[in-house]
Amino acid sequence: MASIDNNRLFIVDNSLAQDKDWEIGLFKEMIPLKKKWCSHPIEDDDEVLDLAAQAGAWFIYQAIFDSSDHIRDRIKRYHDYGIAVEGSILLGLDYHTEDYIKRLVDFLLEIELDMAEFTVLTPFPHTRTYDDMKNANRIISRDWNDYTCGKVVIQPKLMSPEKLQEMYYYCWDKFYEDEPANYKMFKLLKRVMDKEKADGTFKARRRG
Repeated sequence: MASIDNNRLFIVDNSLAQDKDWEIGLFKEMIPLKKKWCSHPIEDDDEVLDLAAQAGAWFIYQAIFDSSDHIRDRIKRYHDYGIAVEGSILLGLDYHTEDYIKRLVDFLLEIELDMAEFTVLTPFPHTRTYDDMKNANRIISRDWNDYTCGKVVIQPKLMSPEKLQEMYYYCWDKFYEDEPANYKMFKLLKRVMDKEKADGTFKARRRG
């Protein structure tokens, strides 16, 4: 079993939810290490989620594209195992309207998503999105300083660029209206520290 000095880890993998047997083996090996870690999605399976929680999973990044029951249930299952979720929400897809985006934010609040990160569709070169937008003459800025994923550089299909930019700011403001992002993260980190104190790793980490 490998020795890992850091007490909190980020597992760099776009999705662990690809090989159930591998996940089970990994998490079983991680349980005795008493690490606390975050990652991209985990297999939606009771055994896997239970082992992940025992192994120290506390935070998952999950792409959210709609307000379906599938997403609702997915977030609930993470929460049932004590795992927090940060949703990654892409704005500016061809079916997005102002009303759709507003309903989507309401949905995120309703399902008690822990954190949310909003970005706008950005046609980076050498991607299919860039080719499609270029061929459709929908790229409205070629200033690479604008390509931040927070500034609209395309012509959306069902609204103006100005409206999409407005909705981007609306999403951030609305989701974090009652609790700012830094306060939400503070609450999550406190939960991690409480777990570290309970299993005796918090003081050891601080001494290091």
